[in-house]
Amino acid sequence: MVCTAIPHITYIIRDKSKIILLGHSEGAILLPLICNEITKDTNLQPVLGCIFYCGLGESIPEAMTLQRERVVNEVNEMSGISGWLLRRLITKKRLDKQYENMMTKVNAEDKPDFISMYCGLVKQPAKWIREHFEYDVHDSLEKYITCHCLAITGMKDFQVRNEFCTQSTAERLLPHAKSIEAHRPPNLTHVLRSTNGEAKIMNAKKLYQKLGKLPLDEELLNITNAWCDRILF
Repeated sequence: MVCTAIPHITYIIRDKSKIILLGHSEGAILLPLICNEITKDTNLQPVLGCIFYCGLGESIPEAMTLQRERVVNEVNEMSGISGWLLRRLITKKRLDKQYENMMTKVNAEDKPDFISMYCGLVKQPAKWIREHFEYDVHDSLEKYITCHCLAITGMKDFQVRNEFCTQSTAERLLPHAKSIEAHRPPNLTHVLRSTNGEAKIMNAKKLYQKLGKLPLDEELLNITNAWCDRILF
């Protein structure tokens, strides 16, 4: 079986009694909620399996903090004139202050759906941010995931933590899963393609434009196909 990765949620259905859900990034974060809703639907069988791509155990607030930290670390490691200049423009104190200002607007009394940042140049989805801050992903994983699970996060994914995809940590995050298999491909990035070079958050746009022209990572698909075959048959 070939499984195509699609951002957010995809259904892979062999028959109505064998439903496997696949979530990528935010989709992986929300998988427990989808499983819980399916259990409420009397016309559907329980979920047979869940596939977490680049998002097991991560929350949006945690990912935002992680990404700020990685930006600062990369800037501090830069050499030359560009590094010298960026270290004066991008500091932990400045990024934390921007984040605090954003959250003040997000949590304003009128509960806006959107907020403006950077002199109105950027719109942020305030309602979406509030909802994610109210969502406890670890609690949901423990409560709602009781099926077979596959988790894959690459070690060159700078948007989320690949450490959550060690076997021992995955087992801790999913204590009631029927089974759990976790992988951390060494060159896999957040866009489900691999790179042999450096993967840095400061070069994300350029890197993703390049990787977007490539097919989905072969190791990722092989792992997924083998797991689906075992679970479905």
